[in-house]
Amino acid sequence: MIQQFATLRAMVTDIPSGFGPALLQGLTELGPVDLASGDLTLELGISVWLRRNETSLEDARHLLLDIRRRVLEASGLDVATEPLPFIGRSLKLDVVNLVAYVGDLLRRGAAAAGCAPHLLAARVIAQLPPPEDSAIGF
Repeated sequence: MIQQFATLRAMVTDIPSGFGPALLQGLTELGPVDLASGDLTLELGISVWLRRNETSLEDARHLLLDIRRRVLEASGLDVATEPLPFIGRSLKLDVVNLVAYVGDLLRRGAAAAGCAPHLLAARVIAQLPPPEDSAIGF
């Protein structure tokens, strides 16, 4: 029981602030995920990243499309030939599919840029605008 508490504590303190940075760092740590496998790790991560940063599904979808653009620019991949997942069926499915896509894009982009995925993620995080403060100051 003590081991689980210590492990959980370290995980919580290492999560960066803001949905975008938390997502990018989390995806590099998570590695490849097969959505068809029934593994709920990705969905759990998305839920934590959204709730911890008080990000709506709509805001997440817009940010994920922005992150896609930034990963393409930072990696040197061709924007014109890079596929884009279908979106518009439902916000929840859009976010899950976009997160899985961005995770794969990070790995492909890192290979194209000749670096590790966590280094490409760090470049993209540095380009993201800082998280907005809550309107009520919390």
